Amino acid sequence: FDPVGSTATLVVERFRINGMEPSPSTAKLLLGAVLSDTVILSSPTTTERDHAVVEYLERVLALDARQFGREMFESTSDFSHVPADDIVGRDAKEYDVGGGATVCIAQVETVGESLADRRDELLKAMDARRERNEYLLYALMVTDILAKGTDLLASGDRATIERAFDEQPADGHVNLPGIMSRKKQ
Repeated sequence: FDPVGSTATLVVERFRINGMEPSPSTAKLLLGAVLSDTVILSSPTTTERDHAVVEYLERVLALDARQFGREMFESTSDFSHVPADDIVGRDAKEYDVGGGATVCIAQVETVGESLADRRDELLKAMDARRERNEYLLYALMVTDILAKGTDLLASGDRATIERAFDEQPADGHVNLPGIMSRKKQ
């Protein structure tokens, strides 16, 4: 077990340890994986090893990794045709909080405020999921990777959110500047 931001970092390191260089298509795939997992090297889970691998892959591919990452995220953050129920179920993780209660936190990464106008629709979909699964709380982190912050939508026991962030959700959401990761933050 190695504490790195992306498993792809370990794969690239293994290539290099064995004196091998990935093919251009494999290098591009691995670069995309590192940039995705580390949110273009801005996630708190990012390590120096991730940075070193990205620098190496930039040289191998002769491209600007940050620009490649921005283009990658922009192309995958168009949720205009994605149903609300699918959005609120993306990357959902359940957490047992004791006493038979469970909370669920989902996360989507966006570029800009592309989901702000769908907030009411997303909250209704979250209410339905929370009720169907009997969650104490259902939350959706809408993380803007360029602004490096999260709009947290909450359905259910919002007192949990208030205790965690010392802020009461207004209209079912709270703005969390600088928050990018469920694991580290």
